[in-house]
Formats: sequence, C-alpha cells, structure tokens
Amino acid sequence: MTFPVGDDDLVPPTLFEPPDGGGVPAPDPRGNPIELPPCLAGRFQPREQLPRRGEQTVHRAAEEGRSAELRAAVFRVLCQDGGGERIVKWYHPDAAPDPEVTAVLSRGPLHEGLSYVLEAGADRGAPFHVLPSHGTTDLATRLRDHPGPLPAADIERIVARLHGALAALHTAGVVHRDLKPSNLVVGDLKDPAGSVVLIDFGISAAGPFPCQARRGWAGTPGYASPQAQLMTAMVRPADDWWSLGIVVAEAALGRHPVPHHETASVMDAVHRGDIDLGGIRDPRVRLLCEGLLTWDDKGRWGADEVRRWLRRESPRVVREGPRPRPGGRPDAAPETPRFEHAGLSFGTTAELGEVFDADWPAMIRRLSRSKGREQLADWLAHFRPHQDTGRAEALDDLLGRLRGSRRGPDTATLIDLIGWMAPHQEPGCRGIPLGMGDLTAFARRAAAGDRSCVSVMTELYAHDQHLLRRLALRRGGEELTHVADRWQAHHRQWARATARLSEIPELRENRDDLRAATADGPVLAAELLQLAADPRAVTLALRSGLRTALDALPARVPWFTRLAEEAAEPVPLLLALRLRPLAEAQALQTRRAQEERRQLVAIGRRAEHTRLVRRRLELPVVLGRAAGGALLLFFPHAFLVGLADVYGWAPQSTVLIAWLLSVPSLAALLVVECWTAWYVGPWYHPRFSVMGLLTRRALPLTRRIGRRGWRRYLWAGVGAAALVGTVAGTFFLAVWIWPAGTVLALLVSAVLRARAWRHYQADARSGGPLTPAAGPRGAVPGARRPAEPASSTPAPSPAPFPSPSPSPSPGSRAGGLA
Repeated sequence: MTFPVGDDDLVPPTLFEPPDGGGVPAPDPRGNPIELPPCLAGRFQPREQLPRRGEQTVHRAAEEGRSAELRAAVFRVLCQDGGGERIVKWYHPDAAPDPEVTAVLSRGPLHEGLSYVLEAGADRGAPFHVLPSHGTTDLATRLRDHPGPLPAADIERIVARLHGALAALHTAGVVHRDLKPSNLVVGDLKDPAGSVVLIDFGISAAGPFPCQARRGWAGTPGYASPQAQLMTAMVRPADDWWSLGIVVAEAALGRHPVPHHETASVMDAVHRGDIDLGGIRDPRVRLLCEGLLTWDDKGRWGADEVRRWLRRESPRVVREGPRPRPGGRPDAAPETPRFEHAGLSFGTTAELGEVFDADWPAMIRRLSRSKGREQLADWLAHFRPHQDTGRAEALDDLLGRLRGSRRGPDTATLIDLIGWMAPHQEPGCRGIPLGMGDLTAFARRAAAGDRSCVSVMTELYAHDQHLLRRLALRRGGEELTHVADRWQAHHRQWARATARLSEIPELRENRDDLRAATADGPVLAAELLQLAADPRAVTLALRSGLRTALDALPARVPWFTRLAEEAAEPVPLLLALRLRPLAEAQALQTRRAQEERRQLVAIGRRAEHTRLVRRRLELPVVLGRAAGGALLLFFPHAFLVGLADVYGWAPQSTVLIAWLLSVPSLAALLVVECWTAWYVGPWYHPRFSVMGLLTRRALPLTRRIGRRGWRRYLWAGVGAAALVGTVAGTFFLAVWIWPAGTVLALLVSAVLRARAWRHYQADARSGGPLTPAAGPRGAVPGARRPAEPASSTPAPSPAPFPSPSPSPSPGSRAGGLA
C-alpha cells in the first residue's frame, strides 16, 4: 500500500503561543467561524473562504494544538454597494492584532507595496478587519506552480518593492514579524515581481524598538530570525530584514534554504547558521542573502545597506558568528599516509568516505577480509582528533569494532564509519539516499516491493530504528531523530490497535484474512515509516482513501464504518484502510444476501399477484365444481326420498320430514364445500375437491366388484346390504340419519382437506419434501398411496406457491391426478 503525497509545503504556517502558555485557548466567541461577522453580513456578499481547499496544506494543515484554534477566519467578499472585492479577517480574541498597529494601518496606504485597513471593529467580542483585495495569488503559489530559481532581475524588482514597503512600515513604528511568500500577494499576474504587496499584520508589533513581544511567542520558524525564535522574543526591525533574506534565498534557489520540515530542526539550523546558499549562482544575489542573513542583528543589513545594494554598490558583510553555508567540502585532513582502495589513492577520510558511501559492495568486499579491516583501522588511527574528545572517542569505538569483528562489520558499523569519515555526506544506506527529502520516496518503493529498498528497510526495522538515529548525525539528518521517534511510536500504536480488533465479533470468524491484513513485517514498517516521515500529507491521503473506501462499499459494514469514524490518529486510519479488503468481502456477501432477499420478495409478490388474479378468474369455475360436488352428495338422499314418496315405501309423515330436512342439508353441503373451494382456490380440483375424493374412493370399490370369482359377489352383497341398511334405517329408525351423516362426513372431509392444503403450502414454501397431499393420490389423508419407483433424478425445487396440476388423462386409473 502506498500513499500519494502532494508537493512539499513551501510556506509553513504561522504559529501562536499566548503568554499564559500550556492551557487551552479561551472560548471562541465566534462559535464556528464559517460565516461573516453578523454586523457585516448585510453589507458584503461572501464569495469564498480563504485559504482555498487546494491551498489548505500549504497554509494551515501543519498547525498543531492552540495555534490551529487561534487562526483568523478569512473571507473574500463583494461589496453590496458595488465597491468591488474586499478581504474580511475575523480574529480569535487570543490572536487579536495590536491596536496600535491597527491604528497606524487605518490611516491609509503607507506604500504601494503595503496593505492597509479600511475598517476595524468587533463582533461577539472578536475583532475584525476589512482590507482591500490586492489579488488572488501569492508568491508561495507562484513559486510552487513555477518550480526553479527566479531570474536575478525579477529578484531585484521584488527586493526593490519590499525595501520601500519595509522602510515605510518601520518609519511608521511597526515591525511586520511574519514576512514570507504566502504573505506576499501578486497584484498583477503579468508583472508578478513588481506588483507584490505585503499583507497579514496579525502578529505585527508597534514600537519603540527593541521591545519585548507583548502577546507571547508568534512567528513562522522557517522565516524568523535567531533572535525572534527565542521564547522571550525581542522585536526589532532587523527581524523583517532577516525574513526578506530567507525569501530572497528561497526565490534564488527554487527551494527553502533550510532543508528541514520539523519545527525543532528548522529552529536549530537557523541558530547554528546551517543555511545553504551554495546553489545561488548570481554573486550579487548571494551577497544580498549573506548580508541579510547575518546572525548578529547589529551587523545585519537594513534599509540603508539594501538601498546601496539596489544602487549596485557592495556594502560590507559582517563575518562574525554562525554564517550561512556557501557550499563546498570541509577542510582536508593533515598530511598522512595514503590509503589504496579500488585502484585509487586517498589522502583524506572525507574522500574515502565519499567513495565508500557511493559503492557499498566494494566497501563490504574490502572490509569482509580481516586484513582489509586491519589496514583501514591502522590508517584511520592517524586521523585521531586529540582536541575533539567526542570525535576521538567515536573513532576509538569504531576501531575497536573493526578489529574485533570476525565476519566483517555490520550495517550499523558501516554507517558509523562513513558518518565519521565524511560527516558532510547526506544520510544514506547501501547507496540509497535516506535524507528527509528522500525518505518518503524510499518508503513508498519499499512498500511497493522494490528489492533493494525492502532489504534496507528490513535492516532499519530489525535494528529497532537505531540506524535512523545513526544517520541523524549526518549533514541535514537532524530531523531523522524525530522520524525515528515517531516511527517507534507508530509501531506501539499499531500493536495496541490490532489487539483491540479481537473485540469485533465479525472479524473473529475470518482470522486468516485478519492475520494477513495486520501482519507485521517490512511492508508495514515501510508504511509506518512513510507516515512518520511525512505525517501531514500521508494522513490527508489516508483520510481521503478511507472516505473513498467507505463510499465504494456495495453495502454498509457496521464494524468498518465504526472504525473509520473513530479513527482520528494516523495509525488507526492506516489500520482501517488495511482492513478494506475484509470489509469489501463482507459488503459483497451482505449485498448478495440483500439481493437474494429482494428477488425472493419480488418473486413472492409476483406469485401472490398471480395467485390473486388466478383466484379471481377461476373462482366461478371452482365454486361451480364445489356446488356440483355438494349436489352429487345430496342426490342419493333426494332420489331415495322421491322413490319412497312415489311408491309409498314409507309413511307420508316420514317422507314429509325427509323433504323438509333435505333443504337445510343441501344448504349445509353447499356452504361447507363452497367454503373449502374458496379456501383452497384454483388448486381445489381435483386434488382437494369432493368430486376427486369420491372418484378416488369409488374406483377401488368398482375394481373389487368387477373382479371375477366369488369375491365380486361378496363385495356386491356387502354393498347392497349397506345400502339397504342405510335406507331402512333412515325411513324406519330416524329420518335425519342420512342428511346429518352426509353433512358431518363432508364437514370432517373439508377440515382434513384444508389441513392437507396448508401442509402442502408450507412444504412448497420451505423447499422441503412435499406431503402426501402433493403426491399422485394424496389429496386427503387416508387415501391409498401406491409404491413409487425409485429414481435417481432429484425432484425440482418447489415454487413459492404450488402450480396447478395438468388436466387428467383419460386413461389414468387414479382419476387423472398428477
């Protein structure tokens, strides 16, 4: 996994530290300052809030703690009365501008290269400024969009413009204290060098000078002078001229002259004079930078010296104290015996250290032999610095490790060896540069699987970050110590974060994938190193990637969403992003299940709709069949009563009662059978109808009567005796026996058929084996079921609702049932 990293920030943010120090900021009376002050809302129409979204990392993303909360809310607005564009700045009370500076700037423009205040006021207890809009692009954006050094002529025009602006500002008794490219607005895109305007007087101070800063420490470390970086800072005009020197050097080099990003490293480099001016080719521009970047503020160039420089003169540069590095190599070592290596002869440790650093395989081959190690140790002993105790002790330790090694020195010894011989060399290992400018790219290559980078990463990781600390002793590697600290902290945070994953029930079932996603090793170490080397850009990339992952999930995964919402620190963000494949797999399963349920619901709805339509269309036919079945049951009783009435087989009173009972009997038969037909629906006949039941019951009886031999006479006699007994009992014992028995038998049959229909529906919906009601004969329990031949063909899965049976075939002995 690699993280996209944007362009390096050219301008760090302005940091604030109020004098009460250590506490939290005062409550913000502005609330959430994303709108204009209410008193200005009716006069101005907001167009955009600054900095813009794309410029967020350049201006504000690196602010930490209180500094981020104390920044001003800046808006670009349009006057309602047609007065053009304006800038509105609404300050936090703890970061309010100096009232004396506001008063000076409210008098009007002091210089064409200086902004000014059109209106000052307060709303909700927080002050605001209304200022003119001088343009939409600043010098920082210009330098970022057009990489490379600026021409000397353009630099001279910028200096001329800012010289007049600073001279006018200092004459008015104000020191800006925050001169940097992002506070230099380009007024004319066609003439960017000659139209810069100095803005942002939020931390400016009013004289008399020198004076102590009234509101605690404030400034931008990369542009603040050594005196302005002290916690008890003294404000003086010379601070602005130092900042101008840094801006000029940055424009002439195409990069910042201090090659660090960490605040502590930047401030330390400024105090030690570790400012690289070696890449400035124009001698006059270099002279200007050396004069403006003089460590002692009393000898630093000011308005007079810069004016003389603009007149093509060459004022004197004070050479006392720490000075900017003009480039080049350190002084050569004293005369010593020469050392032969790789066909070359070396007389200084710096020369040999450079060759060792450039060709690690040759160095390893030379030092893998005990004779080569002994020769190098004897030669290095001539360079023991007796006056520098620290370097002398480091050399003694190196010589002891070289002579005491049996199989050759390890990587740590080789790094220390090159670092002692050539301390001016930039950090690197096995030919791979590991400086701050190269560390992020190295980590990305290691995470992508580059073999050489993975090998070096394995050594860095195996040595528990000690190699980075050794490389921090090289030139420009001071910040590697902070990276090593963050890297080690990230590993501890990773262990704690992965340990908490066992509390998520959804991840316990997939332990193999979870173990693979959270596996420790060189790839994870590379990702954590990339996060430690450039935490701001990588964190932004992680957050963006996590938002994209959440949006791309086909279904919501609760545990992944919860991890993403709770991930505020970089390491939990990385962990959540590493668990993305598991979340995607679970989301796909959830989506498939949802789709299956949706399809089943849709099929059920269609089937229900089809059933209702079919019921409505076939209900008259079904009810007609039910009525026919009821009449079929009623016909024998009515026929016998009619015969008894015609032939006088029974008394007239009995016949009359029989006719009277036939009416409610017929009604009851119709009601019971029609209800059964309505309940079952289109599948009523022939499986669940009384006609089908009578057919299935009558066929076995007729087959027995139709058999040859004495058995048919027996079955015929039994049937005739049952019929005669029923008729005789009806007309001589109780006339209600036949109608009541018929209704009761039909009612019991209706209940059994309705029950069989419910079982059949349940089996069909569940996809289980069908009950006998779905078999060839089983419409009603109790029907005989012939033996079914074994078949290896599986039965088809039943539909959510049973389909109607095909029409009975003429030759079916079971009444045409499927």
